[in-house]
Amino acid sequence: MITCNSVLYGMSQANINRLQRVQNILERVVARAPWTVISLITRYRLRRDLHWLPVSHRINFKLCLLTWKTLHTARPPYLSELITHYLPPRALRSSNTYLLVRPTSITSNFTSRAFSVSAPSTWNSLPTHIRSVDKLSTFKRQLKSHLFQSAFAA
Repeated sequence: MITCNSVLYGMSQANINRLQRVQNILERVVARAPWTVISLITRYRLRRDLHWLPVSHRINFKLCLLTWKTLHTARPPYLSELITHYLPPRALRSSNTYLLVRPTSITSNFTSRAFSVSAPSTWNSLPTHIRSVDKLSTFKRQLKSHLFQSAFAA
């Protein structure tokens, strides 16, 4: 089951920060960490040990997962109608990179949050080896590893 995290795509940074503060509190509760002021390094170490993605990366994870399921199962049909594979007019190297077409007529910030725009943007930003995975469990594992590395790269 996919939760509503993908609906949060494009949300303001102030609201993401609020959700991140809630996640930070939950990390302390789950890990039974002290409630005293902890450093940023300790917070990242705690999140890394729990293997939790930061909120912004979690939103991207859920959006990519929803996109993968839509591409591979064509379910739900109302979402599969919104995304199309990139097919160049002639044979190019990008022909087999599993890219999606991103609509060009984006007029507002609200429009850019639509699934037809956000899914291709997020999907196309993934490395090709992740986009080409056919098995759901493998896709989840590789996607989470990729996002985890990008979140905690030092």
